[in-house]
Amino acid sequence: MKLIVLTLVLNFVSIKSYVTNTTKSDMETTVFPANKTVYVYMKSSEKPHIPKTFDLNKGHVYIEDVVFSLTNHNWTRDEEPCLNKTLLLLHSLQNFTLWAVWNWDSVSSQPQGLLYGNSYHLGNFDECMNPPWYDDYPDLRSQYCLADVVLEGPDNAVKKRTSYPYDPYQSAFNFLRYKSKFQRTLNELVWGMCIPEVCHPKSVEKLVSVMLTHSHLGAAGMKARINVSECQQKNQGKPYDAVFYSFIATVTILTALCLICTYLNREKKNLEKISLRDNLISAFDMRLNAGELLRCGQHDIQMFYGIKFLTMCFITIGHQNGALNSALVSNALHIDKAALSLLGSIFMHNDLAVDTFFMISGFLFASALSELTRLPNVLLLILRRYIRIIVAYAFVIFFICSIYPYTGSGPLWPRLVSAETGTCRRNWWLNLIMLSNYLDTENMCTVVSWYIPCDFHYFVLTLLLFCIYRRIPSVGRFLFIIITVAAIITPGIINYVYKLQATLMFTYDFLKDPRASKQFHLTYIKSHTRYAAYLVGFLSGWCYTHYTSSQQLKKISLKYAVTGTCIGFLMMGAVLFTGPMFLWRSNDALENAIYAALNRPVWACGLTVVVVCCSLGGITLIKNFLCWYPFVPLSKLTYGLYLVHNFIILRNINIARNPHHYDMAFMLLNAIGTIAEGTFIAFLIWVFIEAPVKNIFKICITCGKREHNKNSHNSQNDANSERGRSPGHFQENLPRGEIEIISSKI
Repeated sequence: MKLIVLTLVLNFVSIKSYVTNTTKSDMETTVFPANKTVYVYMKSSEKPHIPKTFDLNKGHVYIEDVVFSLTNHNWTRDEEPCLNKTLLLLHSLQNFTLWAVWNWDSVSSQPQGLLYGNSYHLGNFDECMNPPWYDDYPDLRSQYCLADVVLEGPDNAVKKRTSYPYDPYQSAFNFLRYKSKFQRTLNELVWGMCIPEVCHPKSVEKLVSVMLTHSHLGAAGMKARINVSECQQKNQGKPYDAVFYSFIATVTILTALCLICTYLNREKKNLEKISLRDNLISAFDMRLNAGELLRCGQHDIQMFYGIKFLTMCFITIGHQNGALNSALVSNALHIDKAALSLLGSIFMHNDLAVDTFFMISGFLFASALSELTRLPNVLLLILRRYIRIIVAYAFVIFFICSIYPYTGSGPLWPRLVSAETGTCRRNWWLNLIMLSNYLDTENMCTVVSWYIPCDFHYFVLTLLLFCIYRRIPSVGRFLFIIITVAAIITPGIINYVYKLQATLMFTYDFLKDPRASKQFHLTYIKSHTRYAAYLVGFLSGWCYTHYTSSQQLKKISLKYAVTGTCIGFLMMGAVLFTGPMFLWRSNDALENAIYAALNRPVWACGLTVVVVCCSLGGITLIKNFLCWYPFVPLSKLTYGLYLVHNFIILRNINIARNPHHYDMAFMLLNAIGTIAEGTFIAFLIWVFIEAPVKNIFKICITCGKREHNKNSHNSQNDANSERGRSPGHFQENLPRGEIEIISSKI
């Protein structure tokens, strides 16, 4: 009996244990073993029984591999403190110590999105530079370094020829070497590193090499050229120098003068001042200076107000688009495809917009000169032109040299300061003597400023040709013809000799560093290669003024006006959209030379036809829009906007911490903000800087004129006045107020 009971109990226990174990096998939480490898089996209902292996301590393995690779590098005695500090950081990271995790968390463990065009992998700049214990624990301080990496591929890389660059079965290295039609390379990247403060750039290069080897890019033995040129430390701020304080003092004095003079002049109703004191007070009156922006010349071609401002907006949008595409962007391949579209072609060849300004400058300058009855005082006219240009120009350069470095921070900020402030501090004097587009152009202060010396050179040369023409007409005509032909063919000859592209396109390689472009220095910024558009405008303005003032041409019939306008737009469109085609089709040097010689004068001719037909043909839709009154003050601020817009764009780009996603709406929104901010700054420059200096210079000329007239009256000697040699006579013969100064400027 006892035996039977014992048997039943044992059977019950066995059945219960089986049921319990079967149930737990599906529901019980798995307890991982102490070793590093864990086997997780699928449920019995699933098929088949294939184990999956997970490495729970992969982070430790990764760090141990990094430590092993670092210790096997060749370290000099000077680099040993960096090695010891880095090894301490890695061991502390294995223990999950806060300071080490904080440091490593601010670094991108490996590049991401490189194949889609994301070239900047910056981590978290602020996390690296601003740890909470920075002041209390000096031995734990870190610095932020940028490493420029060029991937060169393994020695045994297989080159697979394929017409389709996105072949998924080709080697990834083949794709990294692929260069899009937008001229973007994929094998270059910028990697941000947060490393101990004791490390030197050469030591950082070794750490970057080790991390690159342990990333997915090093899986196939990828080789790379690594260069670390600059590191930033929190306590390495730029001190305020004498240039900084001098700018602050200058702005303070000018602002105080304008405010005081505006207050003193607040109740004056008679604007015809008699005393020198009243004139000087009025020169700084902000109310009068701002009101000058609202005045519209009676004889001006009103359409140019709208054309100037809209062209400046187009230039700003183009520069904004180029700056975004060449910097921190996460979807660059999408941008490269969009560059092949119709809209992309416009942005790639939007340098023609500058030729619009050259054409307008020449047109209005010719209109002003054609109404002079006698030869002007050439030296005085050139001096006035120089003063009118240089005031705002010098002020902006002063700002770049003094204040601009303190207006931002970020991973890329030191590079911007070096490229802009550094070059301006070295070569500011070349800009002031109007030779910055010829001397040391590789270190040009403000890249966009090449336009200013070109315009000044054209003003001087054209004025001299005009004076020769008025004294000896036959010689003047001959020189105009010779110089016009030379201006057209010179770009083509230079292009043919140096085997350059048909024209300089705003591709990625150019936008990334314009100063490094060979074509930029040879043909893009030189006065002798951009003169054709100015001459087209000058000759057109001369003919327009001559025929309209002599009543030979008062109006064009609507039929011919519409036809001419369409022809003008076709000429401009043909030049604009055929230029980018030279990037992706086979062409020879002669074709490139012909296009280089003709594209800018043809664009200027097309614009001239549109302006003349709309002005005289009664095409009200276009004419009324471009003559809209708000364009009057806005167009007068385009020069200031041109000077400052690029620095607003560059600042906003280079203070970014991480790449952004690019789309057209994002770009346009940024461009609109830049236009609004730049126009406001241009208004301040005009009211506080440009207008007061211009008024003071005018007062000096007026005083000279009165003194000269007084002496002439007392001596009853009018011979000098008959020959038109006095400064006062020049003032009497200017038909459009300040048109000779304003019109030939943006």
